[in-house]
Amino acid sequence: MPELLSIINCLKVFFPRNFETFSVIINAMLTMSGSKTMLNISRWTKGEACYKTIERFYSRTIPWLEMNLLLIMQLTKGLTMLVASDETLSSKSGKKTTGIDFFFSSIYQKPIKSLCFSGLSIIIPDKKKSYPLLMSQLIYTPAEKQAAKLKKEKTKNSKGKKAGRPKGSKNTKDEDKPLAATFRLLKEQLTSLKAVLKLQIKYFVGDGKYGNNTCTGICKDFGLYLISKLQHNSALYFENLEPYTGFGRPKKYGKKLDYKNMPEEFMVEELVADKEITRIYQIALLNQSFNDKLNVVIIQKIIGEKIAQVNFFSTDLELSYKNMIEYYSARFQIEFNFRDAKEFWGLEDFMNIKKERVKNAANLSMFMVNVSNLLLDKFRISNRNQSVGIRDLISHYRGLRYFNETLKLLRFFNDDIYVPTYLENVTSIGAIHL
Repeated sequence: MPELLSIINCLKVFFPRNFETFSVIINAMLTMSGSKTMLNISRWTKGEACYKTIERFYSRTIPWLEMNLLLIMQLTKGLTMLVASDETLSSKSGKKTTGIDFFFSSIYQKPIKSLCFSGLSIIIPDKKKSYPLLMSQLIYTPAEKQAAKLKKEKTKNSKGKKAGRPKGSKNTKDEDKPLAATFRLLKEQLTSLKAVLKLQIKYFVGDGKYGNNTCTGICKDFGLYLISKLQHNSALYFENLEPYTGFGRPKKYGKKLDYKNMPEEFMVEELVADKEITRIYQIALLNQSFNDKLNVVIIQKIIGEKIAQVNFFSTDLELSYKNMIEYYSARFQIEFNFRDAKEFWGLEDFMNIKKERVKNAANLSMFMVNVSNLLLDKFRISNRNQSVGIRDLISHYRGLRYFNETLKLLRFFNDDIYVPTYLENVTSIGAIHL
């Protein structure tokens, strides 16, 4: 497969001894059917890599971050880049898998027994594409488990009691509180990225889970601006401009923003279509949960008397509303990475239980997302068809594999066999858009 080798040859530096094993595994994942387990991969690499060889490969430490960056460099020259993060679950049963726990699933709307992974990606807003960098497994430390247990008991015991702050309690600084598991993991990932990344990236994009002061502080430590989303009813305030009276602490917060009576001087765009009106406002505001001023973009969609609203924000006060909306919209591409990794590359069906093997299985599935994106770009050009997808790509390589294996059998009996150059009738079996 010359196309595949031309893409992954640059990674030989990371595999000085077993690059052949690595290329054989990548080749097998492109052609195989069924679950992407070590055993099934070994069945598709007969004569090239046995099960024990693949097992040893999964047990070694592999620099996935550096490898993914090297691939992504081929696609990002001169383009604006964002860093994005999100979490995904891989449902699992049993008790022995490292990090298995009950995590909340947005699909099932309840906690399920699963593994939780935090994915870090580079997003190209011009292309509306996301390229995975690193998958890290979220494993709670004993201290985090104990803190969660105490919080649960405190909530349970507080039911029926008088609401409000307990008498005699004192203020505590946020800096003294340990980071939640999600943000601890994010900080570790950004530290690893900073150690190897030479490109200048300005923005970190995250969904509403990352829209808080903790994430703002982490981004500031790494020289990044945060772009995220606030709740639709967040309490936002104008900065106080009244002169200091000379008594007490200077007043920080001014008038509270009234969503039902938005100031027209801050409206930057209005679109009218049939009975639907869309208004976009951009205002520099304060929120009591954040230390710094926020650049807030509010989008209101009005149909009759009903108003739907979404609030975006950035810590970059100079960022235009169009760029903020564009960058946040591009964030959703990371969800397509998770979808492809689960459907085609084994993120949902791997059966490893040891820590290093689980890490490698998850990162291999996301690495295949990058490889398939690179192959698809070339495959679409050669076929002159932009509708070609991953399923067509797999059908092509599987058909090519069957053809080559059949040819080996025929040449065993006769070396003077004519080999046609037109193979689309074979390689398009099972494809959708070919």
